[in-house]
Amino acid sequence: MSLSTAAPCTIEVMRLRHHIGRLSLGRRVALRALSAFLIAFAFLRAVTAIIHFNLFPRGPFHDVVTASGLHVHHLFWGILLLMVTGFVALATRDAAWHLRIAVVFGVALALTLDEFALWLRLADVYWTTEGLESLKAAAVAAALLAVYGFGQPAWHAVVREVLGTTRRSS
Repeated sequence: MSLSTAAPCTIEVMRLRHHIGRLSLGRRVALRALSAFLIAFAFLRAVTAIIHFNLFPRGPFHDVVTASGLHVHHLFWGILLLMVTGFVALATRDAAWHLRIAVVFGVALALTLDEFALWLRLADVYWTTEGLESLKAAAVAAALLAVYGFGQPAWHAVVREVLGTTRRSS
């Protein structure tokens, strides 16, 4: 890739970072949590499919089962992480920590909501029709984070930037 094609991309990234940096702390936290949530949720779905359909029998992904035969769902780890992030968020007032904790919170939210149908029905319905409730819950959570994170100030800044860029180039 030549420098001439890389430069516009770099400029756009810098503009995006500038607009995100101007957002309130709450909105930046929501955007970080949303990003981590979407990445972790997609990763969890892929890993769970690999395990369920035994795609890599000798691979690194397997169910976590205790010596007594108890299957530990990833919902368990999500709840633990939510407890930790909740405590840290309450214990600190430092903006930098809130931005860091947002990433962990997004992962915890993905671990928990990926098995929403399990904790709603108290049955392992992940691969059934009822398991779609987890996808719906994840979509609602992602939408709420996105609406808050990309709220009116962010959209107005993007529209102003696009209109300003369009006017300059014509």
